[in-house]
Amino acid sequence: MKKAFFLFSLCALLLVACKHEPKPFTTHDLSGNKYWIAPYTDIDDETIGCEGTYAIVWPDKGTISPAAERELILLCFGDSNSDNVDAALNHWLSHPNLIGNSCESYTPVDSLKNIMTGEMYSLEVKCKTDSNLALFSIRRDEYAYGAIHGLYDVRYLTIDLSSGNVIHISDLVTDTARFRIAIASAIHDLDVNKDVRDCLYEEERDAIIMPEYYNFYIDSARNGIYVEYGIYEIAPYACGIQTIFLPIFWLSKHVPLTPYAKKLFGPDSYIE
Repeated sequence: MKKAFFLFSLCALLLVACKHEPKPFTTHDLSGNKYWIAPYTDIDDETIGCEGTYAIVWPDKGTISPAAERELILLCFGDSNSDNVDAALNHWLSHPNLIGNSCESYTPVDSLKNIMTGEMYSLEVKCKTDSNLALFSIRRDEYAYGAIHGLYDVRYLTIDLSSGNVIHISDLVTDTARFRIAIASAIHDLDVNKDVRDCLYEEERDAIIMPEYYNFYIDSARNGIYVEYGIYEIAPYACGIQTIFLPIFWLSKHVPLTPYAKKLFGPDSYIE
């Protein structure tokens, strides 16, 4: 009897000792205001001045996986070990994967009063979390002096806090080509996407498969996916960024969900 009690107590102690408590997800801020001089090659080979304002939110070290940190660097900029904002910003703006990057390198200066032409950049990174997901978003506003209008875009990265990994569409559906067909169906069939339907270019009105997308995020209740197309991608500039909502219950009728997605959204959110 004593031996059995001893073994039971030992097992209980081992369970307590081995219980893994996930590290709380926290972020720290890096922010500032800086003027930038950037070499820019155009017909006149002029120098463009870039006025940048930026706010950076970055996860504390160890709260997401190394792979997720690498993807986050591509999305925005920063370093969980450093507070060197200038170096981080320069690294991000000069990254070859950054769409729309026109300047090869940036040098910080105190004033642009003597610069007559230029571009203005406004960069803002945000993060919001629920119990299981962290959603990073970055908005970039860009305006070239003399242009008719400015440009802006928003990009997203969703991280599963239980694993620390980034969630991709391929983690949620078994066929990404069918998912693009489902996007087109969601635009045409769901009233919640009526504003998008009304804004589409003529050639997109009857499309059965939408163009390649770059942005998506999961809503806070995890019962749907939002897919975003940037300015000019599927609609005129005046309509702005286009956001399409795909409820998971509806989506599961158009493309099979992965086991991971079924676990993430829960058994009452989809149909087999």
